[in-house]
Amino acid sequence: MEVEHFSHPDHPLILINKVLEYSCELVICSGCEGPIWGPCYSCTSCYFFLHKKCAELPREIKRRIHPRHPLHLLAKAPYAGEYGCDRCDKIFKSFVYHCSFCKFDLDIKCAFQPGFFEVDSQFPHKDHPLILNEEKEYHGEGVKCSVCKEPMSGLSYSCTSCNFFLHKKCAELPPEIKRQLHPEHPLRLLPNHDMICDFCNETCYESFVYFCIVCDYNLHIKCACPPCIDAADQNQRHQFRRLLNPPSLKSISFTCNACGTDGDDSPLVCTMCQILVHEKCISLPRTLKTVLHHHPHIIHTYHPQQCIKSINKYCGICRREVDTEYGVYYCPDCDFVAHVKCSREYGDSATETGGENEEEQSVTADDQFMEPSFRVVREIKHGEERIIEEIEHFSHQHNLILIDKVDDDLKCDACMLPISTPFYSCASCNFFLDKTCIELPRRKKWQYHQLQLRSSWSRGAHDLIWCDVCKQDFRGLSYTCDVCALYVDVRCFKSILEDSFKHGGHEHPLYLPADRKNILRCSNGGRGRPPWAADDRENIPHCSGCCVPEKSKVFFKCAVCDFKLGMKCATLPYKARHEYDDHPLFLTYMNANDYQPSCIICEEDRDPKLWFYRCEECDFDAHPECALGKYPYVKPGGVHPYPKHPHPLVLVVKTEDYRPQACDTCGEPCDDLALECTDPDCSFIVHRKRWECFNSLW
Repeated sequence: MEVEHFSHPDHPLILINKVLEYSCELVICSGCEGPIWGPCYSCTSCYFFLHKKCAELPREIKRRIHPRHPLHLLAKAPYAGEYGCDRCDKIFKSFVYHCSFCKFDLDIKCAFQPGFFEVDSQFPHKDHPLILNEEKEYHGEGVKCSVCKEPMSGLSYSCTSCNFFLHKKCAELPPEIKRQLHPEHPLRLLPNHDMICDFCNETCYESFVYFCIVCDYNLHIKCACPPCIDAADQNQRHQFRRLLNPPSLKSISFTCNACGTDGDDSPLVCTMCQILVHEKCISLPRTLKTVLHHHPHIIHTYHPQQCIKSINKYCGICRREVDTEYGVYYCPDCDFVAHVKCSREYGDSATETGGENEEEQSVTADDQFMEPSFRVVREIKHGEERIIEEIEHFSHQHNLILIDKVDDDLKCDACMLPISTPFYSCASCNFFLDKTCIELPRRKKWQYHQLQLRSSWSRGAHDLIWCDVCKQDFRGLSYTCDVCALYVDVRCFKSILEDSFKHGGHEHPLYLPADRKNILRCSNGGRGRPPWAADDRENIPHCSGCCVPEKSKVFFKCAVCDFKLGMKCATLPYKARHEYDDHPLFLTYMNANDYQPSCIICEEDRDPKLWFYRCEECDFDAHPECALGKYPYVKPGGVHPYPKHPHPLVLVVKTEDYRPQACDTCGEPCDDLALECTDPDCSFIVHRKRWECFNSLW
């Protein structure tokens, strides 16, 4: 075996496993200046030797004698001439552990416990063979094991010539182990010199201890390989045993590998992988089905870094940081992770599930509810790609054709947002649907609502629907619950399909807090008012986009800072049109050159910290409510007959800019949504939003 070593850069070193003799001269190690009798590394080109242990010393260690900085291994100290060890004051010229900040030096023999370099076998009894004694009776009063110092009993090894005895379990102790108590490095079995155990803080009286040569960490043999008693095991992937505390200890401080929280009692240890857990955590369900996430299952793991390819650093429920060194619940279909405590805390909204092969069952929750909203009329194949050219959609009486070019003024009739290509259009009338709205299913299980939601369309030509999430009127596509009568317009529905999202108005991810998710839940079996409809006079924070208290109880928070965004601002269209400007206006979050901000439409001052719409070419700025109007998600038009009027009526928006015309029912000016007669010789008009006026038509 050939290696490159930092202390001898000119030539490689060869591992030699036989005893060296050079003309009866002692062979001296260049690392510790001690004689070499056993395996070593040698340079075949020059007289250079290293003990195998000296050649394999760690390049960096931490020691209690110098806790401020780590010590680095050098071939010699960086001083001229001889130098002394700061622990034993002896002069040496060989390997040294050195701190460059403090000029602190340790001879390698002082850096490690006594006996580290002298012991070449597991136990120092080489003169005679050890005989297995299968008698389980004790060996006489006062006879103790030479390793653990406990009275002899059970199976043992002994050398009667030397009065040397070993328990069978002590004789078979592994020379090196890994423990969750000290996961950074392996622990070696080495001679003990009255060291303090770093787990139980008691003096180690055994002849040997498990020791980390890097961190100066010690473990009793009892603590490293404790006696165990079986504990209830409900997780088939781990075999948990209870770790018995030393008699002088009432509790042990540890961090539970299952839930990531601290414990101060008697932990349970897995005999296979050495993880430590609370007793209550061995019964954690393998999978949970939660409405706080849109995929069907979240799965518990003790080792997130091994199971999750892309680890999200924030809990999907509380949005606080997740320590991926400890157990979490994660989604196999996306990067969702959650603290164990958070996943279990909302027990009334999470159903525990069992069964085998949960990870293989990672299908989206929508799969069982994917009733399409359209029927394919005509399609073509372009290579392997399937292009649907013509469809029949439940919302419209005519077939819709695929279009790949868009006019700036077009809006989707489902969500009333600016349309993007490709989209579907009716050749017979002014009706358009965005492809993302077309692909939404008729029925869908929403993660924030226990019951399945059904998609619906505004039934009458002039029907208005009130969105219970953003608190605005709309016409078009919505999702509704048949039990609690929750209505969610499709804009809001799409904006909170994911647990978090990135908005152009803020640099950090935004999420829906867990308490906001609970507000969207259904009432219990239809009895009583659901949380979203309850008038509890809750103090709703100001939206960072418009600086007004959010009317809706649903708002987004930033995962990093104090930014909050109401549903009204979160769903603002990125582009708008207004008759005062020939170009499209774009939603703008900040303008560095805003010296005298004002709205061109209403001619009032505008707060430069709040969002607005802007045309860069014309230097045209406007408040969102001025640019969009009072009813941005209600499409005017739609001719419909009514029993109490001889001519069909059409939905119009009357603003203060028009000369107000008196309502034919109440006599008040119509300066809002109104129904107007389509006959040019008839001046009939009524309020649409006033129930007594609208009801008079029936």
